[in-house]
Amino acid sequence: MVDYWTYDSKKETGYVGLKNQGATCYMNSLLQTLYHIPYFRKAVYHMPTTENDMPSGSIPLALQSLFYKLQYSDNSVATKELTKSFGWDTYDSFMQHDVQELNRVLCEKLEDKMKGTVVEGTIEQLFEGHHINYIECINVDYKSNRKESFYDLQLDVKGCHDVYASFDKYVEVERLEGDNKYQAEQHGLQDARKGVLFLDFPPVLQLQLKRFEYDYMRDTMVKINDRYEFPLQLDLDKDDGKYLTPDADRSIRNLYTLHSVLVHSGGVHGGHYYAFIRPTLSDQWYKFDDERVTKEDTKKALEEQYGGEEGTVASS
Repeated sequence: MVDYWTYDSKKETGYVGLKNQGATCYMNSLLQTLYHIPYFRKAVYHMPTTENDMPSGSIPLALQSLFYKLQYSDNSVATKELTKSFGWDTYDSFMQHDVQELNRVLCEKLEDKMKGTVVEGTIEQLFEGHHINYIECINVDYKSNRKESFYDLQLDVKGCHDVYASFDKYVEVERLEGDNKYQAEQHGLQDARKGVLFLDFPPVLQLQLKRFEYDYMRDTMVKINDRYEFPLQLDLDKDDGKYLTPDADRSIRNLYTLHSVLVHSGGVHGGHYYAFIRPTLSDQWYKFDDERVTKEDTKKALEEQYGGEEGTVASS
């Protein structure tokens, strides 16, 4: 057994953790995940800052400082300068965000700060994909397509046993008929099919599992602890590219390797976030739990996060 108080993350793993400000475990998990994407880390380092900038007033400088300390410090790193640069300086500020919202806020702010610089477009290049929302009439020749971009995908857990089942549900075709017919301009009300297909996927695919949902019978949010599996490799070209639009570039291989898993343990109104990450995509996983970083095996990082009886949540 290793003594918790004398355990040295840097010595044991080569990595250091992030200090928790009281309610920032979700932020720490996300930051560790982003830091361990080399292309992202390099872009952050190349963001221009001036020597007159104060880290607490500059998101680029605060993030650069944080990443530098994660890379070279021997001890866990504080995040107060970064949260101050967000304009968060009270406990309430931290409680108002969830990990997905924080990811979007951070990416939007960085995207804005990168405009007009050598790293402009990095966020889009890494995380942006596109899908097509389509409606096609059954009895007349009329189609409607709308292209939309995404930086992450929210996948259903309820009724889905794994990631592929969630993608099947994502592209499931809905019939518009009866009282729900589609108004097809000059053709009037028509029976139609409605759905979503993907035009392209980004180099880094962020999947958010919908483990929390509103229960109308109980008038409250509930957590779905159903077992849900995700593979080490995700092939989104399977079954002749059934998730892709006819216009998608079929020469691009949409095969993903699992890099990190964000885990939430606990209930709707509490709990704790931590992350399992494979920084070099080797077989060696690491658990980043605030200040503490430990080596973990694949089974712990993967299968034990499927949920079910243990009541844990995994979202990659």
